[in-house]
Amino acid sequence: MTIQQCRYILKIAECGSFNEAARQLFVAQSSLSVSVKSLEQELNIKIFERSGNGVYLTDAGTEFARYARQLVEQSDFIMSRYSEDNLSKRLYVSTQHYDFVADIFAALLNNVYEQHYRFSLREMKTYDVIHETETAYCDIGVIAIKGSDYTVMERYLSNRGLTFSPVLKALPHVFLRKGHPMDRKKAISIEELKDYPYISYEQGEHSNSFFTEELVNPYSDRQVEISDRASLMNVLLATDCYTVGTGLMPSLLNEGRIVGVPFESDDYYVIGYILRADRNISPLTRRFIDMLRDKAAELQA
Repeated sequence: MTIQQCRYILKIAECGSFNEAARQLFVAQSSLSVSVKSLEQELNIKIFERSGNGVYLTDAGTEFARYARQLVEQSDFIMSRYSEDNLSKRLYVSTQHYDFVADIFAALLNNVYEQHYRFSLREMKTYDVIHETETAYCDIGVIAIKGSDYTVMERYLSNRGLTFSPVLKALPHVFLRKGHPMDRKKAISIEELKDYPYISYEQGEHSNSFFTEELVNPYSDRQVEISDRASLMNVLLATDCYTVGTGLMPSLLNEGRIVGVPFESDDYYVIGYILRADRNISPLTRRFIDMLRDKAAELQA
């Protein structure tokens, strides 16, 4: 069975006539008949019945046509998505949970003037960011690597044919709501955190230390896992929970309601982007990288 045969079946069903379908498809009627007969033999079903007014789908043919339409639509989607023209107008970004990446993505959208493009921004678990980049589902991934895990993670990425390019080094901060008992401290130690619930991003089955977005040690007996950034922010705003992150929260969405206090630790984060080592990057991906580097320079200033 081929996609072309599926197209033939759908066109014949639409026209109700082999003659008209052949005319619209620019093929000989004999070729159309042979193709349909071959498909019927392969599937061991009868697809069309003839009547005085033309042809119509049998029950089996009607069921097959539903599946055939899905195949044709998926084929058209794939061909369109991966055509040379559309690849130059596509940008799929996978990232850990960083609002500055969303800010960059929005800024890029405001400066794209093509009539047709396909953009995607997906915030997800660390392992999934790596996997989507490795499988080329996304064009670029954005992650932070903890200094204590840098060598291990760099080797892990290299073994999967990926390169990591650092753009920013950040010191860990404790994120908590404005008005939290510790929001005015100049720095917070691990001992001072033990009485407050600790929030981390859920990593599923891939919970190795080098996949977690937070510094690994649980600082409290009360721990909360959350899967998305919006939920984490809402919980921080409504409770005395805290999390530990990069200290980077420049988005206007924050409005100063969540503050970052330096965390007393010798560890640090290296934020950067990952790419497939064997893949050429598109102009849009290059623009995103340039904007990511500009944002990193701005945050470090």
